[in-house]
Amino acid sequence: MSEGPEVKIVADQISKALSNNIKIQNIIHNKLDNEMKNSIIGSYLKYVKTFGKNIVLKFSNDIYLRNHMMMWGKWRIYDKNDYDNGWAKPPSSSKSFYYKKDRIEDNKSNKNPKNVKEDKRTRLTIITKEKVLVQFNGPILQFSYKNPAKLEPIISLGPDGLDEKYDKEKVKHNIFHKSKNELLIANALLDQKIVCGIGNKYKSEILFLNNINPFKNVPSISDIQLNNIVMDIPRVLKYGYGNNGRTRDLNNDEKMSLNTTHWVFRRIGKPCWNCGSKILSDRKKTPRITFWCPTCQPLD
Repeated sequence: MSEGPEVKIVADQISKALSNNIKIQNIIHNKLDNEMKNSIIGSYLKYVKTFGKNIVLKFSNDIYLRNHMMMWGKWRIYDKNDYDNGWAKPPSSSKSFYYKKDRIEDNKSNKNPKNVKEDKRTRLTIITKEKVLVQFNGPILQFSYKNPAKLEPIISLGPDGLDEKYDKEKVKHNIFHKSKNELLIANALLDQKIVCGIGNKYKSEILFLNNINPFKNVPSISDIQLNNIVMDIPRVLKYGYGNNGRTRDLNNDEKMSLNTTHWVFRRIGKPCWNCGSKILSDRKKTPRITFWCPTCQPLD
């Protein structure tokens, strides 16, 4: 899953691995032309920034890389010695996917590769003296001499919930501007041109924490409720960023598990932490599956 907080965590890991002007010894990507590749080799990372779900790397030779992981992309960072000796293991997956002719296909022959070099999911490899950064399944890896932050699609993104200059008034304006056709609040939060960085998880969690039914039309939500939602976006996203994607505090006697880390997300059929009602989910009313508590988030 690629949502703002998790993307920022990955960006931090990339930044740490390539910090202190560490020179890039090699870069492997099948769509990178030789001129650009040779220019990146010997350069170093100037910065890594996130824009919602986008990661932008700028190299010292003024070449940029924009990456959007969508639902499938993963970054892994390995010690160079492990990589060279075939000890670097790729991420496990119940299904292994690869891209062919702009579609995703199940690669049955590549289910459990033991070596990163043998993994057909590998899309990009950045090699330094001590570290090897590998991007798996990344559907969007765009190299450019132009700053992606000044180009589409980033330039049209709404305010970033993790930005220190988060503009809540702009978010409210965007929601109202797009709600003329009775936009559902769940869909409004997923619209990256309204506010960026929110995905399926944080959409469901933010609405639960504000006791708002996800299938309410924006015009039916009071100004106070909408203001609370907009104000809560950076708080919930920053909590997820600071807690490795978790959105809920654990009680003293609880252990970390898939069930205890969130309020409603992926907890279908489980009792609500507040009222005990069974958490519901819906795949039809919104483009992405939505989780909610029918008691804490009534439609009326």
